[in-house]
Amino acid sequence: MNSTLTSKPSNTAFQLKGGIFTLTTLELHNSCLISFCQQLQAMSEKAPHFFQQTPVVMALETLPATVDAPDLRAIAGRLRESGMILVAVRGGEQFRYTAESAGLAWLPFQKTKSEKNVVMMQQNGQPMPVERHELNGTGQKEDTSGISGSETKIIDQPVRSGQQIYAPGDLVILSQVSPGAELLAGGHIHVYGLLRGRALAGVNGDPEARIFCHRFEAELISISGHYKLTGQTEESSWSRHWGQSVLIKLAEDRLHISRL
Repeated sequence: MNSTLTSKPSNTAFQLKGGIFTLTTLELHNSCLISFCQQLQAMSEKAPHFFQQTPVVMALETLPATVDAPDLRAIAGRLRESGMILVAVRGGEQFRYTAESAGLAWLPFQKTKSEKNVVMMQQNGQPMPVERHELNGTGQKEDTSGISGSETKIIDQPVRSGQQIYAPGDLVILSQVSPGAELLAGGHIHVYGLLRGRALAGVNGDPEARIFCHRFEAELISISGHYKLTGQTEESSWSRHWGQSVLIKLAEDRLHISRL
């Protein structure tokens, strides 16, 4: 009996387990490949490295019922050139065979009550909706609201390009943040130096998170899944705050910036 209890398990080739993963959902509003490629190119030029190796689920339930089937093979190829990997499509029962023919998984659309994780990326003055969902092993959205953590992480060294720093609670940077570096926090982000990288606060869904910056020159900022690409030449109120001490917050599903 003892030998049975202590014997090693059989040498299996693989094991299936459930897990939680962050996926990006891209809503397709029309099936025009030219329009899609133009918008994708503009987004990629503005943030060339942000979506590298990003798994994407394409939502088709927003397409009109009478629209032609999208060329999913071509779309997948264009996304791959921009660093994104199309792994599945969601909704659009009439396009299920099209998805399967393109070698993509098809997922049924399930209406969710919460819209906290909708991302609005501005392209030529028009919002491009992208959603970031936490999925559990059954494919259902995981409820992560209110889980920001209480631990504060303090970094007193410069954050260099390519580095990524995460804090479950607040994140405090006492030095500068280089281009290409990324800060992620479940709570607030404080940068007491030059911010030239990316700062994502409230990554677990906390809409009350804030970003405080001594000198604002960020590539991208985000609060609770709402993103904005930034730049000095941008024709908006954001460009007036370039190089200034600022506070960034989320209000009425929009990111707002103000002087400190």
